[in-house]
Amino acid sequence: MRNNRRCLSCFFMAFLIGAIFIPLLSPTSGLALRIEDIAHVEGVTDNPLVGYGLIVGLPGTGDTKLSPFTRQSLVSTLSKLGVNMARLQSGIHGHNVAAVLLTAKLPPFTRLGGRFTVRVSSIGDATDLTGGTLLMAALKGPDGKIYATAQGVVETAPDKVQKTVTAAAAPAGKGKKGSKPQVTAGRLSDGGLVVRNVPVVYNGRKHLWINLDKPSFLTASRVVRGINADFAGAVATAEDAGTVDVRVPDGEEGNVVAFMARILSIEVTPDTRPLIVINQETGTIVIGRGVMVYPCAVSQKSLSVKVGGKSSGSTGFSRVNRSVTLRSLVRALNQLGTGTRDMIAILLALKEAGAMDATIRVIG
Repeated sequence: MRNNRRCLSCFFMAFLIGAIFIPLLSPTSGLALRIEDIAHVEGVTDNPLVGYGLIVGLPGTGDTKLSPFTRQSLVSTLSKLGVNMARLQSGIHGHNVAAVLLTAKLPPFTRLGGRFTVRVSSIGDATDLTGGTLLMAALKGPDGKIYATAQGVVETAPDKVQKTVTAAAAPAGKGKKGSKPQVTAGRLSDGGLVVRNVPVVYNGRKHLWINLDKPSFLTASRVVRGINADFAGAVATAEDAGTVDVRVPDGEEGNVVAFMARILSIEVTPDTRPLIVINQETGTIVIGRGVMVYPCAVSQKSLSVKVGGKSSGSTGFSRVNRSVTLRSLVRALNQLGTGTRDMIAILLALKEAGAMDATIRVIG
């Protein structure tokens, strides 16, 4: 009887130990995500648009008479509105008008009448686009066709625009005190209007392709395994580290949307790399978990930091004796008063030098 109890106790303890350690040793113990969160269906992407336009209503901060294309564009625009410009061209000096390039990303499946954000960037010598109004301009796709128009009031913010200080603005010996930054970029929230649909047809297709946002052989194999397990058959095959071919089963050709919705909701565990997201508009830097900085030397203006390596005497570098997390380095740089733009420059340089194993994604 005692032997039976001992055996039962040993079995129970072995079961508990196995239950504790099996999840820790499992290769898929990471965070499971939907396929939709780590990949996209081929063809379901943003469509780049570009255009040219005029911003009017500027308080004397527009292009000067040194920008001939601004003058010609204004003459052409007014002529189309019925204004006879034959005798008035010589009197146009601009100053309250600025020529700009327009860029935008048309979201997938956006139909006629849909709205989206448009960015504007000065191509002349305007000094400030704040308060201006963009006249209606056409936005074209890579095929040269017009897919949208843009019009509206330009929005600007000091933290997101390009700031340029000219030598003329700063008197000799006085540095940059009193100089005015140049606001040469902005945006139109919901200023874009779709006037032509981008054709995307899925029903009737026999094959679809899933493109991974971050190509990885391990992630691609897990996606294939997850899809085939859900459908209990060989529905998906990996073509390479970034593409998974999905065969539409017989009888599903007329309802591909529901079929793909089921596939995209399947959860898999991706092979992850540390990620750093930089928003240049707001100066925001988001650092993912586990980003390390390897032995290197960093010099930015009056700041000098050395991570790892042997001491080389009076080199002017502040030295850290070992590899550190990027969070620790950024915290130290902040305490030294490093600005956001200098911080972004340092991060990009670390990545370029191979001293930081992480993916950097720049937005805005």
